[in-house]
Amino acid sequence: MRLLIVEDEPFIALDLEMLLEQTGHQAVGVADTFESAVALADRTSPEAALIDVNLRDGFTGVRIAETLARRGRAVAFVTGNAEQVPPDFAGAVAVLEKPFTAAGVDEVLQILAEALGQGRAAEPRYARRAPVAR
Repeated sequence: MRLLIVEDEPFIALDLEMLLEQTGHQAVGVADTFESAVALADRTSPEAALIDVNLRDGFTGVRIAETLARRGRAVAFVTGNAEQVPPDFAGAVAVLEKPFTAAGVDEVLQILAEALGQGRAAEPRYARRAPVAR
């Protein structure tokens, strides 16, 4: 699967890229703002996107998800701010909370692949949550 990563933290973006490649997927690029995400999606035609909610230009991840979902892309949020994901998921099919694990990313990729195969997942859902140290 060809995926766009929308993340403004370089180390997190790099981690996602490496996890995608290890599982046989391709990151078509990384964007960190609404404008750069939409432009990169237009240039590279990804099948899906992993999107953070809060980016360098503010709370724009939701707008990006809505835009890409309307264009037929499968979308998942990868965010430390899951409480900011709208109740309707803004067109996304999954949410993975940070800090994420490789197993969590794999689960999100499976949800995205399912959504692409069906045209859309039956109901948006949360992927595996990382254990929280207390």
